Amino acid sequence: MTCSESFIARLILVSSATVAASLLPMATAQSCEDSTAVEGQCSIETSHMKMNDLQAIGSHNSYKLAIPPAELELIRGYNERSALTLDYTHLPLTQQLELGMRQIELDIFYDPEGGRFARPLLPQQTRGKEGAVEFDASELYTPGFKVLHSQDIDVRSNCMTWITCLQEIKAWSEANPQHIPVLIMFNAKEGGSAYPGVTPALNFTVAAYEDLDSEILSVFDREQLITPDEVRGNYATLREAVLNGGWPTLDAARGRIFIAMDERPEKVQVYMRGNKSLEGLPIFVNSVNEDSDHAAYFTINDPVGSFERIQNAVKAGFIVRTRADANTFEARDNDPSRREAAFATGAQYISTDYYIPRREFSDYQVHLPGNVIARCNPVRSSSCN
Repeated sequence: MTCSESFIARLILVSSATVAASLLPMATAQSCEDSTAVEGQCSIETSHMKMNDLQAIGSHNSYKLAIPPAELELIRGYNERSALTLDYTHLPLTQQLELGMRQIELDIFYDPEGGRFARPLLPQQTRGKEGAVEFDASELYTPGFKVLHSQDIDVRSNCMTWITCLQEIKAWSEANPQHIPVLIMFNAKEGGSAYPGVTPALNFTVAAYEDLDSEILSVFDREQLITPDEVRGNYATLREAVLNGGWPTLDAARGRIFIAMDERPEKVQVYMRGNKSLEGLPIFVNSVNEDSDHAAYFTINDPVGSFERIQNAVKAGFIVRTRADANTFEARDNDPSRREAAFATGAQYISTDYYIPRREFSDYQVHLPGNVIARCNPVRSSSCN
């Protein structure tokens, strides 16, 4: 089998795994009397719960498609570790949502004129070589935010623009109005790369973030979004509202979306535009710290090293996203320790690359006990006890 055939076979295998995964026992495999599910079969009564009283699984870099073998080989020649850590792929967003993913992660690049990322380096360098796969850049010429992992290097996405990704999520959401709130988190990618010859990404300026808000609101009505203003209500700050139970009830949040920016403090400050509690803005931000007026959501990626911080934040009322695995290593080593720590922190959203196991690595997989889509939070909710 050639490298190219192997690549295609892997995509077929992943698609076949979707069917297999859909046949996994859901909550009916356990007694409904013991269920802690808050979506789907055997769901418990949730009228007393807030949206931060849940725990669910999501995917890391949800848009990412596998790097073709010829391109991966070039990366391996430059940096062996990068070739290992970039060797993962995902199903289309709709299929992920059907499988129970309730957190989607997108990486976005500012491209106001269009075409900045339409001639990526590695697909050009491998054209005509064994293991090469043609790159379709047709969507990349339209002005607007693009979705990819690393310009010129890791460029293949199952939805290539921010708007098309949001439209796909919206369509699924409207067809499934009882879903728990779906978190869309994103990184605002800037700058260059250590890999030679890479086109630098544009910086996210105030104008860029204004365009980003506009693109979001061109897809979603404000009523479909859970916004900082809704959570803040009549409290002086967003943080004060969160610490006093300001999140919507879980039932009021069903069928809705909330969006969070996962970035360092300098970018957060640019996005906020002087709005200390994100007044009028559609996006939550990765809070600078637990004492900031805008504090509501945190990305804290290490559930082992940051176990106490995550658990304390969850107990206080903040929403946290953490990761069950990173860089393919847990799957390669079949190591569940990080996954189990993530569950125990109480983080509301736990991200993985392995909602379906990659059998050539191991049986490593991430799903909640009983394969439920979402459950009451083991740290926050007394109904889990």
